[in-house]
This record gives sequence, structure tokens and C-alpha cells, in this order.
Amino acid sequence: MDQITHPPLRGRALRFILVDELMRRPEMTVAELVTALVHRTGFDLGGRASKIISDALRWETRRGRVVRIGRGRYRFSHAARSTTRRIGTLATRSRAWVVAIMRRPLDVTTPLVGVSTPSGAGRPPWADLRWLRNT
Repeated sequence: MDQITHPPLRGRALRFILVDELMRRPEMTVAELVTALVHRTGFDLGGRASKIISDALRWETRRGRVVRIGRGRYRFSHAARSTTRRIGTLATRSRAWVVAIMRRPLDVTTPLVGVSTPSGAGRPPWADLRWLRNT
């Protein structure tokens, strides 16, 4: 069976989705975030998920959006209202895109129906984040 390939979730998109997960729950461990993003939602991180997530959380800790409360435990701290809106928008669209990819047939020529992706049909919302500036 062919596997659909798409760019792995990295950079700002990964950080925004992690922060969105932390905004939904009071505190989470890296293992819980791996379960939430990779196993439950189906995001492809393109490597060792725990390492990639902890690196992204370290970045967000420096930005002040996330607080490390113990070894491998994090919670959301604060962010500007416009940033939280962008975080929510990107996270919602990214989750919808992954669900649509998982549900569609393996024929890669089939366009994604019902999923609004400003970056173009069939491309993940995190492939080009220029659209996020205008939301």
C-alpha cells in the first residue's frame, strides 16, 4: 500500500499546535503531547517525536508562552490575544487537513474536499504560513 507523503510538521506550525494543546489542558508531559499529536491526531513529525517536541517547547519557553514546571512537564503561560487567535486558526486547519488526508482514498490526485487550505489544494496549512499573517 502506498503511503501519502507530505511535509512533516515543524517550526512555527509545530510550536503553535503544541501551544494549542497546552491551552486546552492545564499541564501536559512530553509523552502526552506525543500521544496527542502523533498517535491520536496523526501528525507526521519526521523523526524522534519526543526530541522534536521538547526542542519546540524549549523555544516556546524562551518566548514566554510555555512554562516548564518539571522534567518533561509543561503548561501554557500567556500570549497576546492576536497570537492565540492565530495559534487556534492554524491548529484547527492543520488538524482538519490531517483528518482529511487520513480519510481520503490513496489516489493522490483526489483533491481535498471540504477542507479550506489557503496554501493550495492538497498542501498542508503549514507548508506556507504567509496566509496566517492575514487572519
